Amino acid sequence: MKMFDLTGKVAIVTGGNGGLGLGIARGLASAGASVAIVGRNPDKLKSAAQNLTEGGATILAVQADVSVEADVNRMVAETVKRFGRIDILFNNAAISYGIAPEQMTLEEWNKFIAIDLTSCFLTCKACHPEMVKAGGGKIINIGSIITQIGHPKLIQYAAAKGGMDHMTQSLAMAWGKDNIQVNAVLPGLVDSEMMPVGPPGTRSPIIDYAINKSFVGRHGTPDDFAGISILLASEASSFVTGAIIVVDGGLSLTI
Repeated sequence: MKMFDLTGKVAIVTGGNGGLGLGIARGLASAGASVAIVGRNPDKLKSAAQNLTEGGATILAVQADVSVEADVNRMVAETVKRFGRIDILFNNAAISYGIAPEQMTLEEWNKFIAIDLTSCFLTCKACHPEMVKAGGGKIINIGSIITQIGHPKLIQYAAAKGGMDHMTQSLAMAWGKDNIQVNAVLPGLVDSEMMPVGPPGTRSPIIDYAINKSFVGRHGTPDDFAGISILLASEASSFVTGAIIVVDGGLSLTI
């Protein structure tokens, strides 16, 4: 299993202080990586870092807004200062909530694009020189199956995540020469702060509908993404780049 071993590797996980990002960070740490978790909320960061550290992980908590270039550059600098290198980047930080398109303001649109798309460009650009120094790297962008199915009140989110998909493919082309593989993972219904599922009997009808339509008959959990994260962060995926990988229990095929 040496090809999946991340011992000695350093990862950054944006939005790593909760939900899907925390599950990804836990998976990477279990494979031996040192992980910088990044988020805006200091209390969530402290709690997540403690949770991971108690599990034996080597963790750096970095408070930053990844839609702000100065914060991103500081995030990279702090990670390199602590761990000496950067090998892996997971762009997971995002916001999502419904707005009818005819009611959306330009300010709301710009906020979504900044946090869900521009942040991805900024972090990739800032990490690139460190990955070159390390002899290569892995970038994994966390998208959404919304780009496969659409949603009438999530045009801003779909636009940002669709842009991320195409950015993934173009970065894979641009940085293949640097031995950097760039891939995207598109989650479906995952129980997290962004999309709390809730226990049976308390869910909205659309949640139950999605669960019932899924091939696996359940919603996802953050821990479901540990395996795919380790794969894409490790040498096991050295021939995988520019891929858009749907991880949704088959849900997008049925809706």
